[in-house]
Amino acid sequence: MKKAVSLLLTFTLLIGCGCSSASSATTWNNVSTTPSSNADRNGVNALSGMHLNILGSYHEDMVRRLAEMFETESGCTVSYLRIPTGEGVTKLTAEKDNPTFNVYIGGTVDAHESLKYQGILAAYHSPVENELPVEYIDPDGVWKAQYIETLSIGVNTERWEKEYPGEKIPTTLQDLLNPALRGEIITPDPSTSGTGYTFISSVLQLMGTEEGWKYIRAFNEQVGQYTISGYTAAEKAGLGEYLICVNFLADQLIVNISGYPLKSTVYEGAGWSICPVSVVSGSEKNIAAQKFIDFCISKRALDALVELANCVAVRNDCIAPQDGNRLSELNVNHNYSPIKAAADKADILKRFSILVDDE
Repeated sequence: MKKAVSLLLTFTLLIGCGCSSASSATTWNNVSTTPSSNADRNGVNALSGMHLNILGSYHEDMVRRLAEMFETESGCTVSYLRIPTGEGVTKLTAEKDNPTFNVYIGGTVDAHESLKYQGILAAYHSPVENELPVEYIDPDGVWKAQYIETLSIGVNTERWEKEYPGEKIPTTLQDLLNPALRGEIITPDPSTSGTGYTFISSVLQLMGTEEGWKYIRAFNEQVGQYTISGYTAAEKAGLGEYLICVNFLADQLIVNISGYPLKSTVYEGAGWSICPVSVVSGSEKNIAAQKFIDFCISKRALDALVELANCVAVRNDCIAPQDGNRLSELNVNHNYSPIKAAADKADILKRFSILVDDE
């Protein structure tokens, strides 16, 4: 049975922006701030009179926060458009010969890798790169990581306690195959969401091809809905429309700290993704784009993202997220390779599409 793909909701869970990150509106958002009188502070040069266009696949409030901070510090005016990762890749690909954006921020690293090999993103070697661990910088000089997203199982505890009193909540991949949970799991569609693809590719890397696809087929039978974007899965589970979501931890934590009964578990062997920022080809010599990249991997920018989204920054000197766990302390599959996931993406998505269509 084919699973329905959710319509995107207008929702007020996200901090600071008052609307869901699932929005795929094509309206430009102009940042309106008053530039600081000290526009040169923290190493960002005054860029008065320049303009920067950003395509973002983070939550809208995260994109806006960075845009506002940069505009205030630099004097450069900023506009941004926020759309999910899959749509972002499609848009940048369609505009390859006539790009309207200078920078692509957010989404998963497999998306940046794919765009890099198509020549849509360009190399820029930032002087701030030496402050990051080397494994979080693209060897080709294109993307630079800002933070790590880890997959997690989210359970609506209010529903669980009513419907499964006294029973242990699901905390492992195998727990999700419990027949009693069939139709109660919501997760992003790997064809449209970087989050969804990370789940599929991480299962295959963890279990191996044969056992991995066997698990994915069984998991597909449990899924009640595939959503277009990663955040929507946590949103709907938090509202109680579904009992369980499988998506990135940061999305679940935003729902939880907004007052919804969603308990998260980073399960053993969980996949993860690097969330980077890159220059769009044609803007690699644009000083505003270069300075924005420098800013995005600075401590002050990443501390702001951690405060806002409770993510795990790649800089060792950044503040810790709310749960206090840094990447080395999370129960993830440290052997998982987002780069291998990027290389395997076309084949994996083709096979997944056939699997779903056969159901």
